[in-house]
Amino acid sequence: MNMKRNTQLFDLYWEDILVSKVLPHLTLRECFNFRCASKTCLQIINIYFSKLKSLKLMNKGFSPHTFSVFSLTCTRLNVLNLSKCLTLTDSDLIPLLLRNPALVNLNLSQCKNLTAKCLQPVILYCNNLRILKLTRCSWLTTGAMEALALHQSKLEDVDLSYCLCISESCILIFIKKFKHLKTINLEGNKQVTDRCLYAMSKYSTSLRLLNLGGCSEITDKGVRSLALHSKKLEGLIVRGCTKVTENSLQLMRNRVHLDRRAADPLPLPIYVQI
Repeated sequence: MNMKRNTQLFDLYWEDILVSKVLPHLTLRECFNFRCASKTCLQIINIYFSKLKSLKLMNKGFSPHTFSVFSLTCTRLNVLNLSKCLTLTDSDLIPLLLRNPALVNLNLSQCKNLTAKCLQPVILYCNNLRILKLTRCSWLTTGAMEALALHQSKLEDVDLSYCLCISESCILIFIKKFKHLKTINLEGNKQVTDRCLYAMSKYSTSLRLLNLGGCSEITDKGVRSLALHSKKLEGLIVRGCTKVTENSLQLMRNRVHLDRRAADPLPLPIYVQI
């Protein structure tokens, strides 16, 4: 007597159905649980990981072994967001970066256990990098910044907020090299002065968004230069910039979104005849 076997999960086309239609609905934790179920499950998840274009592990804790799975399987990443991954080390990250030279968007913000060495694969091999987020990366050095400026050419969106170990001179080199920058975040960097604003006015002709919050050394002279020359600027943040006044901000209020309200005009004096 012939018994017709019921269709089971693994009878479905792996790449056309399981990988492309089913697995994208699982969380990464669920993917790892599924991966542990059998050798077949492991194969399917590895195929899924190998096709990922975006990997976002923000604020996650994981063992070196777990992260090594991504390093071994992910080779087509365009977007890698590891912000606030506090346990991440150079030895975890470098193999993954080496296998993904097509990265366009990299976020290592607040990854406190890294060193500047981790950027070496990015500097040398990720030639299409356009977005780089390194907020509060105290390990970022002037040398790494200069190497980025030497080897990269396509950066458009850069976040260097609270990177206190980089010098103003290397920021100037950065600005002069990347003339297509559209967004720059320099918040919290007190080493930034009007010299950076003069350089942006001259070289950053595509600049649209600029965050200078807490850059307490900039003055009306630098902001006035931006107002006169940065014609594409759409947004400017100057909170905490006590040397910047309405004298310069008023020059761009009609076309740029500012985080500071215009000062209320002084009331006209009223003369009473007695």
